[in-house]
Parts: sequence; structure tokens; C-alpha cells
Amino acid sequence: MPSVPLFRIGLSADFLQRDGAPSFPDIGLSLLENHPGIHHEFLPEYHPEYAPHQLAGYDVLISLKPRVTAASLEGITSIAAIGRCGVGYDNVDLRACTERDIAVYITPQGVVRPMAESIVLMVLALSHRLVRKDRLVREGRWAESTLPLGQEPRDRVIGTIGFGNIAREAIRLLQVFAPARVLAFDPFVSSGDAVASSVELVSLDELLRQSDYVLVNCPLLPETRNLLGARELALMKPNAYLVNTARGPIVDERSLISVLQAGSIAGAALDVFAQEPLPASSPLTAMDNVILTSHSIGWTGELFRDMGRIDCEGALAVSRGEVPANVVNKEVLQRPGFLRKLADYRERHLGN
Repeated sequence: MPSVPLFRIGLSADFLQRDGAPSFPDIGLSLLENHPGIHHEFLPEYHPEYAPHQLAGYDVLISLKPRVTAASLEGITSIAAIGRCGVGYDNVDLRACTERDIAVYITPQGVVRPMAESIVLMVLALSHRLVRKDRLVREGRWAESTLPLGQEPRDRVIGTIGFGNIAREAIRLLQVFAPARVLAFDPFVSSGDAVASSVELVSLDELLRQSDYVLVNCPLLPETRNLLGARELALMKPNAYLVNTARGPIVDERSLISVLQAGSIAGAALDVFAQEPLPASSPLTAMDNVILTSHSIGWTGELFRDMGRIDCEGALAVSRGEVPANVVNKEVLQRPGFLRKLADYRERHLGN
């Protein structure tokens, strides 16, 4: 009797440190154990963009940071799905994946709480001048450190650009600080949905003019690239703060640097940048009114545990011939080539 071929799952090399030790304590790999016919392994080398030789032979790829481009998939026929560890997928060429009959799925449930908490953290750290006070104390300027007065979110206006799952959870958490109003700009949210969440839907310009805290929570799409440029940033209040934990290119970084240097806004908290890693020469690094983190402010053990489990559950679903949850290129689900892959996996699974 012929043996059933292995179902092979590859994980990007950046789940490991350079010495081969795990970077995160738990990414759900225990879910893959004790499944006959399923083999998982880490890719042996890291490249910012996948090369085809890295991907050949896998049925599912679970990926953290590397880009998946059309060139990455040249000649690749075995992969049925790519599990993106995170909620963003701007580093994956969805069109190329669809053309190769590859479903791309993400892990939104694992991201919502840690990212929402991170937004609250940024709001409070900016409000209480945390970075400035910390630096003054470290420099031995104790008395001077008591002088910069903060402000509270209480009785102020919070505005979110985008009102998806992360934004909703962040606003829910921020409501405990009793803001006066919460505004949202999101063309895809209904007025009834906003009212149910105690949020006022407004135009982008109105949100920028009225908000004391502007939270960037929209995905990076062609229409949101440089959404906040010089004109938009000029609409913000002088005492307003900008928090961007979404994607760097949504905000025109040069214009943001200009308004920060001019004191036109009070400050910013940035987890994402136009270029990552952020160059050490960036003017942002010298500003006391700016908090900088390395596109990792939401990284917790719980985040990687939950995202990893969702990715592994998606891979197991594919191995059974089922569609994984949270597919973003939904058109692939109707493609004959993708459906044939699932049918082959179902037959294999029943054979086991």
C-alpha cells in the first residue's frame, strides 16, 4: 500500500533567534504534535523577501516578517495557504497568491487585546510626559522633572481613524478615563454601529480639528497611504497628540517631523515608521515629546501564543481539506486550483 505523503508546514526563520533558540515561549506548535502525517519545521535561513527555493515543497507557510512577492512564488505549486502571523498583510502580494491558488489568512483575534492595551499605554505615557520626566530624573535634574505638567484624557476628545476591532477595544478601555467625546472616521462603519458604541462618526478633517488624541487604526491601503500629510496635520490642535500603531506610511513622516519640530502639535507616539528599522539619524530620535518603539509595542507572550495557535489551527484545517478562518483574499476560495488542493487534502486525511 503506497504511503500517504507528509503534510509539510514551514515556519519563517524569524520565529527563532540567531542561535536557533525560540524567540517566543509559545507559538502554538503543541497543536501540531501527535498528528500523523504532519511535519513542521522552521525555514533554515531568513531573508526579508522569500526566495522560491525556501518555499518549495511546503503545503502551508506560517510567516512573521518576510515579504511574499510574485517573485517569491515563482514556480511554487504545493502551497495551499499562508498564515500571516498578525493582522496586517501589506507585506503579502495578495494578487500573486490568488493567482497561485494560495489562501492568505491572518490572526485578528490574537492581536486585538494587546494592541488595544498598547494604544492606552501610549495615550497615558504621552499625557503624563513620561519620556521627558524619565530623562530629566536620569540626568539628575529632579526639581526640573516636576515642572512639566501632564494632562488627563478625562473631559477631552479622543478620535480614531479607523474603527475596526483594535480601535473598538482601545476605545472601550479608554472609556474608563471619562473622555468628553469619542470621534471616529471610517467610511465602512454605519451610523447605527457607531451609536451603539457611543462613538460619533465625523469627517477626517473634523476629527483632526476637534481631537486631543488622534489614534491611527486603519490598514495601509493605496487610499490610506499618506492619509495624514502636511494639510491634515496642520488641522490638529497645538495640544493634541498623535498615536500611530498601525502602519508608518499612513502618516507622511516628513510632515509629521515638521509639525513636531515647530511645536504645532504636543507630541506623538509611534510604533511604526516609513522605513523600518528607523534610522538612528532620524530627527524623531532627538525629540523628548515623541515615544518611539520598534513595531513591537504589542508583542507579549500572550499575543504570540494566541496568534500562533490561530495559525496552527488554520494549517490543520487545510490538512483536513477545510478552508482556514480569516482568509483575506476571499476570491481564491472559488478558484478551481485551490479547490482541487483542498480536495486532495481531504482524500489524504481520510486515508490516514
